Amino acid sequence: MKFVFAMLFAAAFGVRPMPRAEGPLEPSVQNEVDHAVSLAEAWLATRQTDTNAVSGDLFRTNGLAREAIALRLVSLQRGGGWWLVHTNAAPTRLAVEILKGL
Repeated sequence: MKFVFAMLFAAAFGVRPMPRAEGPLEPSVQNEVDHAVSLAEAWLATRQTDTNAVSGDLFRTNGLAREAIALRLVSLQRGGGWWLVHTNAAPTRLAVEILKGL
């Protein structure tokens, strides 16, 4: 009888495979990444080219999985399409490069 209950309990929860580090992003995450990149590229198109550079782990993504990086960067993007500082395009360029590399 315990076996039957165990089987029913196990069947009640769908088994979802863990995301693979080298595989594609989940479709909903990929959609958010694409939207964030398009907003950022539109914002960057209105900016003059500057020589500012960024270095280090600016967005604190070292050691995170690909989907965690995507979600972190998408959540940090501002409504206008830029990241961190409205007057400096360098962080936005870096974020776009990271998102496109996922």
